[in-house]
Amino acid sequence: MKRYNRFMRKVISITPVLTLVVLTGFFFSGGVNATGVSSDTEVILNADSIINISAPNIATLECAPGATAATANLCTTPITIGVGTNNPAGYTLQMNAADQSSNALTNTAISPAATIPTLNQAYSSANFPVNSWGYTGGLNKSGEAGGYNCSTNYCPILAYSSDSAAYAPNHIIKTTDAPAILSSTNIIFGAKIDISKPSGSYLTSVTFTAVTNSIPEVLWMQEFDSTACFNATTDETIALKDSRNNVEYTAAKLKDGNCWMTQNLALGSSVAINLTAADSDVSSSGYTLPASDSISGTDTGVLDYAGEHAADQANNKFGNYYTWGVATAGSSLNTADGDDAEYSICPKNWHLPSEAEFGALISAYTELSSPDSALFSSPPLSFVFSGEYGEYGSSCLWGSTAYDTWGAITLFAGEEDWLELTHDSTSHYYSVRCLIPGQ
Repeated sequence: MKRYNRFMRKVISITPVLTLVVLTGFFFSGGVNATGVSSDTEVILNADSIINISAPNIATLECAPGATAATANLCTTPITIGVGTNNPAGYTLQMNAADQSSNALTNTAISPAATIPTLNQAYSSANFPVNSWGYTGGLNKSGEAGGYNCSTNYCPILAYSSDSAAYAPNHIIKTTDAPAILSSTNIIFGAKIDISKPSGSYLTSVTFTAVTNSIPEVLWMQEFDSTACFNATTDETIALKDSRNNVEYTAAKLKDGNCWMTQNLALGSSVAINLTAADSDVSSSGYTLPASDSISGTDTGVLDYAGEHAADQANNKFGNYYTWGVATAGSSLNTADGDDAEYSICPKNWHLPSEAEFGALISAYTELSSPDSALFSSPPLSFVFSGEYGEYGSSCLWGSTAYDTWGAITLFAGEEDWLELTHDSTSHYYSVRCLIPGQ
């Protein structure tokens, strides 16, 4: 999924900076009857991103050697690492041995020095090999190349490297996606030895590093235009957010060369929303989107399906439902048969598809003109069986083109998986997907 990211600088223990931006004005006096003037002062507080980390200075493993390898027991000690950050995207906690040359525990009080190497892979506590050490309490990275499940198994302590790529993926022991005043991570060091190891203290140092995560830069639908669509890769999924209600959608450049929303529009709330030409495909005088109705029978023109499908609606699966007059931002059937409504409730730069644009989409996906297509409910089209209220076996999308004196064009996606251009009464409630031309 394409996202546009910016990376915040990673700062450790930096005091937030307060910046006051003062816009000054001048007062003029012309005598007793002077006209009063005023000036606004904008106050801006810039809070730097900070991150703090705490860990114990010493972790001690008290190990009684086994008389043989078979009788050796696993000895353990738990520790807690605390991290705090105000970074909106959270942090990533990493661990590695501080010594660049070794990640072994070493007893230098004897000559020659004796060592206890770290594990060479992940082991369960039952299979922990003798004369080795490691840790548990990290992440399950078994799904990644070279990764271990360190959440339930004991894993190696990675040696220090100046190349962070050499750590991947097992050096990460925790990652978060939100600020945290204090976030605790508990890990357990473990070791098992027998009497072949001389008595004494075996030492090494471990470094814990907490770094702030990058914050994805929001790409607004209203900023996406035909040039951006033209430069997009066909079938590539793009994450976009509607500035009018902060709902995030997926979109894709399809084989017809245009960029389409691949989720249904979910604009609407319990109160009316004022749309303007600055954020919507409406006239310069604007349009007021009526308050939505939750299937109570009130004909507002906007239907919120959450009353029947709360879980799916929460995941933005179905979106909202609109009459044609609402979908076209107040258009009426004064529009001549075959003409397109001039406006819509789509975001700025986007519009409601015309009959011709629906036709081009159907032509581009001829495999969807007959049943049983695997592409139907999966990317790039991702049609869902939403349809009109009460109909679960189809998906109907409003088009902008008027049909006769009573209806408008719709794109019908049947439950047996085909696309068909049809028409229906403008009083019916259907879904909306917007498009932006790619040429």
